[in-house]
Amino acid sequence: MPKPSESTFEQATIQRLQALGYRHIYGGDLDRTLHQVVLTDELRDYLQRRYRHLPADAIEQAIRVVSSPEGLTLDRRNLHVQRLLREGHTLRYEVDGEECFEHIYFLDFENRQPELNNFLVVDQLTVQGAAGGGPGNTRRTDLIVFVNGLPLVLFELKNPWSEYADVGGAYNQIGHYVNDIPQLFNFNAFCVISDGSATLHGMYNAGFEWFSPWKSIDGVSVEPAATGSMRTLIEGLFPKARLLDYVRNYIVHEVVNDRITKKGARYHQYFAVTFAVRSAVEALRPGGDRRVGVIWHTQGAGKSLSMVFLTGILRRWPGLNPTIVAQVDRNDLDNQLYDTFVAARELVGEVHQADSVEHLRSLLQNEGGEIICSTIEKFRKREGETLHPVLSERHNILVMADEAHRTQYNLLDGFAASLRQALPNASYIGFTGTPIDQEDANTVQLFGDLIHTYDMQQAREDKAVLGLFYEARHIPLDLANPRIDDDLAAITEEAPVEMPAEELEQAKAKWSAMERAAGARERLARLARDLLDHFLKRQEALQGKAMVVCMSRRYAVALYDALTALPGCPQVKVVMTGDLAKDPPAWSQASHITTKRAREAIKARFVDPDDPLQMVIVVDMWLTGFDAPCANALYIDKPMRDHNLMQAIARVNRIFQDKPAGLIVDYIGIAEQLRAATRKYTAGGGRGTLVDDLARDAVEYFLHQLEVTRSNLPPGQPYARWTELSPVELEDLTNRCYAALVADEERLDDFLRDEHALSKAFSLVRHLPAGEANLEEVAFYQALRKQLRKLRPAARQGVEEMERAVRDLLDESITAQPAVDIFAVSGLETPDISILDEAFLAGFREHEHQDLQVRLLEKLLRDDLAARRKRNLVRYRSFQQMLDEAITRYNNRTIEAANVVQAMVDIRRKQAEDERRKRELGLSDEELAFYDVIAEGAPMGIPTDNEWIASLVHDVVRAVKNNVKVDWTRSHRRDVHAGVESAVKMVLRRRGVKGEQFRFLYNRLMKQAEAAYEDWPLAA
Repeated sequence: MPKPSESTFEQATIQRLQALGYRHIYGGDLDRTLHQVVLTDELRDYLQRRYRHLPADAIEQAIRVVSSPEGLTLDRRNLHVQRLLREGHTLRYEVDGEECFEHIYFLDFENRQPELNNFLVVDQLTVQGAAGGGPGNTRRTDLIVFVNGLPLVLFELKNPWSEYADVGGAYNQIGHYVNDIPQLFNFNAFCVISDGSATLHGMYNAGFEWFSPWKSIDGVSVEPAATGSMRTLIEGLFPKARLLDYVRNYIVHEVVNDRITKKGARYHQYFAVTFAVRSAVEALRPGGDRRVGVIWHTQGAGKSLSMVFLTGILRRWPGLNPTIVAQVDRNDLDNQLYDTFVAARELVGEVHQADSVEHLRSLLQNEGGEIICSTIEKFRKREGETLHPVLSERHNILVMADEAHRTQYNLLDGFAASLRQALPNASYIGFTGTPIDQEDANTVQLFGDLIHTYDMQQAREDKAVLGLFYEARHIPLDLANPRIDDDLAAITEEAPVEMPAEELEQAKAKWSAMERAAGARERLARLARDLLDHFLKRQEALQGKAMVVCMSRRYAVALYDALTALPGCPQVKVVMTGDLAKDPPAWSQASHITTKRAREAIKARFVDPDDPLQMVIVVDMWLTGFDAPCANALYIDKPMRDHNLMQAIARVNRIFQDKPAGLIVDYIGIAEQLRAATRKYTAGGGRGTLVDDLARDAVEYFLHQLEVTRSNLPPGQPYARWTELSPVELEDLTNRCYAALVADEERLDDFLRDEHALSKAFSLVRHLPAGEANLEEVAFYQALRKQLRKLRPAARQGVEEMERAVRDLLDESITAQPAVDIFAVSGLETPDISILDEAFLAGFREHEHQDLQVRLLEKLLRDDLAARRKRNLVRYRSFQQMLDEAITRYNNRTIEAANVVQAMVDIRRKQAEDERRKRELGLSDEELAFYDVIAEGAPMGIPTDNEWIASLVHDVVRAVKNNVKVDWTRSHRRDVHAGVESAVKMVLRRRGVKGEQFRFLYNRLMKQAEAAYEDWPLAA
């Protein structure tokens, strides 16, 4: 039975697509030029069948329009194609001298005719880079899904049965494709990467962390956490109608200034919006009950983007022309949601933001089709109004309420009452990141049933968000009455809840007492010192940013002063609004009172991981709806509870590179509020916990991972005391570790995997006693991992390895001992294969660490052969084959280490013979390569006389070098390539070479010329 391979995986994927009705063609059977990525015959067939009345020249014009998209950059061209696919194109053509117009679509989204679209999967398609592509820009793709001849989806697959092939390698390969064959991605909707275990989809220009699994086929049942199968993705996303729906409605290009960010829906967003569309269409029709329902998607799961997708679909729904009111309860949320919609205007159209009560009223009195962002407080009554006036009685108004718990229930005299008086026939849909608890039972009565649920546990399993750890660092408050009423958590300066004035004043008095105690000078000094020490220690192991939450603006400014007075404090900003009539002028002078524009500038700096602004101090702003993925710590010194607390802690659960988790540091004592929030969360149907205990869970995992990593190495060694060893002792210790690992490939894999997990765990506990106590041992394993990379010259380090944010502590913290040189440890004083001779082989048999030397010598020799490849293809292939055979037999334990080194010595001997032949024949390195090509033809009767061959070589090399030019092997320089071909043919004809001999020599000489002079003039 043949061994399963990547090809087996490809064929299984093709068969899954064929089961859905896709045709299959092998890439090599397509009639096309290599740089062409649009299958024009397929596109022409679709257009001719759908638009039978169009003349042939109009069809060809349509093909040209979509095949050559506008845009100076790839992202611009991709956006242009997406717009063409979604909106279509108006053709202008003539018939009998009369000007005609036809609006055409390149995909039949409505399925007006059965199987009108051509769905095709092509495997092993070779694509050559367009003009301007870099060197080596011909690539062969695994699978491409074409719809009507347009390459919409790229599959990059890795062998599920290979331990070295993983999904990170597939992602990395797409990056090379984007660089080398960019024209393929003009049309790309999304990409699929898979190694069998993990199957992910994402955008061609997205970071690896944004590739996600598709874990549901019907939107109701979800695939188990441990799997990410190709079957679920194919059956869940690639049914023909669903794929077209996704391409049309669930991809958005966010345009902010000159930056384009392409995003696509994850499975939970797709199904939630799909279900919501059905409910909304029914609710918006005259006679509907006006309750669309509630979407509960946990914080960080992309609710704003779901709103965008829902809006885009409803805006295009035939006969609906709805007005969409995106309603929130805070100004900063309103601004953020408005910015999100504006960035997505390619999908949703024009967006308005109500900047006043009057502006909102005027916007709502239009005839329909608007998107309006507003806070709910703008639905307030003017002075003298007992009821809010009716602004529109239309039925096609949809109110999308963000965080539907907080402001929707006062239907007697609150803003919610005014909203419903203003829009008596509007329909309502609620979005929330927290579950509906018993106190919010009327959410269903107001908005309708739950449409879709995506809780914290599912989001963590899908790696849509990160887990959160909790650490208590309580600094006591000096209060006569330390027990403050729970309702203080709902009191803030900038957004007071609606409550009777007398109760509000009493609560504020209690709040002021607590705030004064918390802001006492002595406590602030202790807090600032502890907070800064904590942050800087974490920075040693994990780079990131932090948010600090304070009780009041006065307290925030005081903490800023205390922090910035300390040595080593990074850049810090206070983010708050101000009251110029009451606030001290010093706050303005210090830039603490910020305008919207200033806050946007601070936001841009804070979300940039490379900007030196590392910490922000906030009161209420940015605690909901604000995303800064590089932020990994939230320091809380403010009482919070329930939804507000759940919203706040989610600020640090966003995915970012190799960030292992978010950390909540509690300085005020919110442990009980967190437990209460968790109880409400689970009572509302949420699974899992909101936060895990850092001192218990993370330390326990770290210590476990430390033991697991240690178990891969020889027992009883002083790994935790390596800095105390002498250089000789350290070298011996390292030697023992290397020998143990290289002798067992599986153990080496285990160590590299376990060390990576250990470093991530260590980044969470670096500042704790457990981290401090084990710092040196972790540093030793990190140093060992760095050196072991040299054993695998060809192995791709995983994406997590390449992008890991965890610092190597050896470089940062421990400098007492230099890094060990793996070559010296192995007995190879210098990385030089010139040592390979009979004398070395004799000494090798006596060496203790033969396996380690074999691995290092293999690396050195492969590097040397790679360098020689372009100079001499024939000898390279011969030597490479010798080495591959020896290493394979060695890995299978059919030969000893000495036999492998003997093969290496033989290769070096033959290389030395090449040097001798070169001198004897009077040939250069490049000419010797052509000599070997010609000498291969001896069995075909080609002369073997050295002088004849040497003379022919001189002529061929001269002819080639006289005709090559920059990029001569590229498709756009075919004329130059043809000139080289003619020159080589002319030399052969002058020598009287004919027939099979001519064809043999011509083909071999051209291949060697392309290899030797591909990078001309650098190679010349």
